[in-house]
Amino acid sequence: MENVDIEFKELSQGEIKEMLLGIRYIFINYPPEKLKEIIWQLYRGWVYNSAEWVQQDDIKDMLLFYDFITHLIDDLFEYSQYLNRQE
Repeated sequence: MENVDIEFKELSQGEIKEMLLGIRYIFINYPPEKLKEIIWQLYRGWVYNSAEWVQQDDIKDMLLFYDFITHLIDDLFEYSQYLNRQE
């Protein structure tokens, strides 16, 4: 799936700061392992509730997406730790 219609805009310093604070704050309320647990529960619920109609490829795709999201959580946590050290 391509995102050919996305238009990128320049962000103001305030918008950038707000996004960076959002990255930091999520880890204050949800440590990385807790986030991964929540994502796993969402995945399990999806598998359970769609068991009658879902195809094997859909399950595989969702599992790969789960794996991607857990790596993204790790990267964002590492980045937020970096930001904390910069102040």
